[in-house]
Parts: sequence; C-alpha cells; structure tokens
Amino acid sequence: MKVLLPQQKTAATATMLVIIGISLLFAGNLAPAPEPNPMPPAYPFGVGERLVYGIRWNPPLYLFFLPPMEAGQATLGIAGETQYQNRKALKIVFTARSSGILARMVHLTVDDYYEFTTDAETLCTRSVIKREREGKRMRDIDIAYAPDSRKLHLREVDVAGPQPRVLRDKDYEGIPPCVKDLFSALYALRRSRLEVGSKERVLVGDNQIIKEVEIRVLKKERIRTEVGTFDAFQIDTIAVMGGLFKNGGQFRIWLSADERRMPLKFEAKVNLGKVTGILREARAGSQEPEASSQK
Repeated sequence: MKVLLPQQKTAATATMLVIIGISLLFAGNLAPAPEPNPMPPAYPFGVGERLVYGIRWNPPLYLFFLPPMEAGQATLGIAGETQYQNRKALKIVFTARSSGILARMVHLTVDDYYEFTTDAETLCTRSVIKREREGKRMRDIDIAYAPDSRKLHLREVDVAGPQPRVLRDKDYEGIPPCVKDLFSALYALRRSRLEVGSKERVLVGDNQIIKEVEIRVLKKERIRTEVGTFDAFQIDTIAVMGGLFKNGGQFRIWLSADERRMPLKFEAKVNLGKVTGILREARAGSQEPEASSQK
C-alpha cells in the first residue's frame, strides 16, 4: 500500500502528533515465550473508562543543553454507547493539549479533539470526527466508512480563516470491510491473548491511508506510574509497508498484565528526540458493553 504522510512540522507539533500515534509502529527483538497467559475478559474495559497521561519530551543528543520538558497532557476514554446503522457502537474520545515549558518556548498551542465511533463487537471503525487546533493550523475532518460498498467519505475543512474553506470532500474506494483507527486498534489489542513472543497483524486507518501493522509482545517488566506499579507487557509494533512518520520513528507501549490490560506507558523515538507518556489518572468504566464474540 502506498503511504502518504503529513509534512514535517515544528518540534512541538511533531511531539503532539506522536501522542496521537501511541498505539502503533514499534520494532524490537522477540524474547522466548513462557507459558501462555489466560485470555482476558471479552471487554477488559468499560463505558466510562477514562485514562489521563502526562507527556514529557526528551530532546535529541544534539540539544544536550536542554533538559527534559513537560509537553502536555493526553486523555483517552470510552465516552458512551450509541447506535450506528442499527448496530451497537462505542464512542472513543481522545484529546491532546500542550502545556509547560515546551509550549511556551515555541509559542505553539495544541488543543486537539478526536472522536471515533467503532462497532462494539468487532471494533471496526465506522466514523471519525477530528477537530485539530495546532497553532495557526485549524482543521475539521469528518470520515464515514461504508464497509458494504468498501468506500469511505472524507470531508476536510480549513477553519483558520474568517470563512471556512473546504479542502477535500470526496469518496475513496477499495477500502477493506474492517479497518480500525489507532485507538480502536488499541482497544482490540486489550481484548487479545497476550504472551511474550506472540504477534498478530491488524489493518489500521488514518484518514484514507490504510496500513497493515504487526504487533509484537517482547517481554514482561514492572512499570511505575502515578496510579501504582504494575507488571506489564512491553509491546512493539511495525508497519509492514513503511513507517508512520516521514523520517521514521519507533514506538512502544506497555499494557498491564492483569485483566484490565490498561495502557500504562508509551514511548516514541523520533528525529526530534523522545516523547514519553505516563499514566497519571485512571477511572474504571462503570458499565461493560456486551459482546457475543471476539474477532
């Protein structure tokens, strides 16, 4: 598949874009496989779950004179259940906001909002709402998947000026019947059997770009967060065809080894240094959606 990539931005903007990609594109060596771990519950998360991450940026070596800096905060959660084309669906919400020294240094404010409607049983994405506010760049992007006709419709509007300007309003054909956005893919991973040495592949979409991603479970280790210390699976992923970013980049995420499979920490290595997110707050869901099977 041909990979289309966003143009390179400033350090702060690239940092926040890394946050959006927390679940994907990692690489590493596999460790020997121990005894299999039990399958988690069909839904190790519930409606109302909300996870908050503190984000820090570590500068590259050539900026050795700069200390690690606060970059912002990200939240991820399941805001509720809904109906989409007569099927039960989940509403996944992700936000990313800049703060701290880094934002002040580069004079750039990031305040992004993403909403994903995903099938409650398969976790295939059905619609996406993006409200991106990154300095002078302001975009409203709306995506609707039509799996029966293997199409998606994308509308992108520049809302930075006095009058909104439509940049794209078109259908894309040849879309696989089940594509997961970045965060639906993460929730699907939380439903999987995880054991050291295992790997699986998933189709992940961002706008009209579809990538096949291989997920690899490398090892178990202890991870300390602001909500406690956990045994966790260290998970790397790699895009089968090309990387996520124009200049490459490596990503890693840790999921708790208990039944909740909580995303505890992520790291992203890019040409601008390294971004780390650590779980700061965690609220469990009060209602678990029903699922007749796992896919």
